[in-house]
Amino acid sequence: MKKLFSITLLILFASCGAKESENEEPANLLENLTYSVDTVVMDPGEDIFNLSMGIRSLDLSPDNKFLYYFENMPPKLLKVDLDKRSLVSKTEFESEGPNGVGVFVGTIQVGPEEKLVLLGNNASYGVFDMNGTKIKDLKTKPEGLDPNLAENFFNLYGNSIYDWENDKIFSWPVEREMESAGQKEGLVSIDLKSKSAKIIEVPEMEIVKKYSILFEENGASQGSPQEVYLTQHEGKILISCSAMGDFYVYDPKTDETKFIQIDHQLVPNRLTGEINNRPASQESFNEEMAKVNSQIYFQNLKWDPSREMYLRFARKVFMPKTPEEEFTFEYFLLAYDPEFNLLGETKLDLEERIDYHVFFKDDKLYSYVNVNDDLGFAVISFDF
Repeated sequence: MKKLFSITLLILFASCGAKESENEEPANLLENLTYSVDTVVMDPGEDIFNLSMGIRSLDLSPDNKFLYYFENMPPKLLKVDLDKRSLVSKTEFESEGPNGVGVFVGTIQVGPEEKLVLLGNNASYGVFDMNGTKIKDLKTKPEGLDPNLAENFFNLYGNSIYDWENDKIFSWPVEREMESAGQKEGLVSIDLKSKSAKIIEVPEMEIVKKYSILFEENGASQGSPQEVYLTQHEGKILISCSAMGDFYVYDPKTDETKFIQIDHQLVPNRLTGEINNRPASQESFNEEMAKVNSQIYFQNLKWDPSREMYLRFARKVFMPKTPEEEFTFEYFLLAYDPEFNLLGETKLDLEERIDYHVFFKDDKLYSYVNVNDDLGFAVISFDF
């Protein structure tokens, strides 16, 4: 293990105007947070890690011991032992044919008995075994949706998760596709047994469309979208986004949807202000993007099984004002209990950028880094 740096962070919070007794728990759980950041590197053995495209999608085994992800073009499944920090296997999958996943695998979801749900760039979506054999085709054109949306594979399934227990798919389609199809925006629930679908309305998610920016010129486009995250935990679906700290919880068993409001103190609860999300020039696009990104950008909620709480990053991004300058970031850590009550929040003095695809293992958070073309992770140990 190569230790990069160790930082101690102390932030004093007011406790809503009330004094705490010496025996009471602090109002802000992260008030006296300390943390250290190390770098660990995986051993490829006699093979190599091809990190030319980084890691676009990853998942862990149910026991959090093994990491799975794909090298692409051609597609190869890598299994990495996180305890031994070594590559276990690299298995090439077929790009074409009945078991084909295309040259690029965009989404990987590890299920029971080492089964995989894979979404490929060749419009394949199915359950595979670890050897690359397709066990079940998940792609369907469900009834109950506008045909234009039901038949647009990538818009319908590009941001989706598979519910192993109930044989359902939950999807968040592209907003513009929903509009063009005359369909209400919301979470799409697809029942694979009946091949039918329904829309679960989540009106507060309109904020995603409001603060997503698109600039088009001469047939080319640039976008600064707000992200929508779908997370399954204990049978429920969390529907959150980058534009606000509030989120929805959907229970497939009861068909109930609950909107969770969070009263953050350290960061804005949501994006505010008027923006032009269809700017007519590059300069205007940059200005509007700066307005949004410097406010707040929430990342996905991550369940920490050892502490039995949700942890979540949020960040502010400050764009360079000259070509010589670089992007700068401010990172914040937020904690919630299993009922989604806010436990604490704090700012982190992190010098390294946190990757989008992070995960928890043994009380520590792993964030992908390329270490001299070897697979590595910045491992953040929190103490609070």
